[in-house]
Amino acid sequence: MTTQIDTTITQLQDEIRHSPHCAQVTLKARAGVEVHARRPELEHVQRVLEALAGSLAASYRHYAAALDIPLNNVEIRIESGLDLNGLAATADLVRPGPGSIRAEARLSSPADIYALERLRITVERHDPVLDLLRNVTPTRLEISINLRDNNSLAA
Repeated sequence: MTTQIDTTITQLQDEIRHSPHCAQVTLKARAGVEVHARRPELEHVQRVLEALAGSLAASYRHYAAALDIPLNNVEIRIESGLDLNGLAATADLVRPGPGSIRAEARLSSPADIYALERLRITVERHDPVLDLLRNVTPTRLEISINLRDNNSLAA
């Protein structure tokens, strides 16, 4: 049985074979701005980048208030490069996810540079989504297979 995902991966492999330059894509995200990935197979990665942008913006606001640092505006921009060869399984040594993520925080504040640097360090140390992306999180993937006679196997 062929699923939509199987078809998409096969189509992606064919596309990369015919146009190798199309394998390099850049995803962008901003806090509070939902962007639909141009490629449906990248929607989940796009949402993770949007979650990072939103989390960083919230962390800057929360920690600025906690540290008594005046903050007029926060704008977070995220950019990430991704090689589709990893996603399409056409190259074993290429990661299926982003090779790197670049985040830019544009702050508007009357505070001095030392206070803003203190804020940046605090946010980098305590933002939960940034921590999730930077550090290895123990994850166990389980699969349950339903057989025709309603028995199931778990692996």
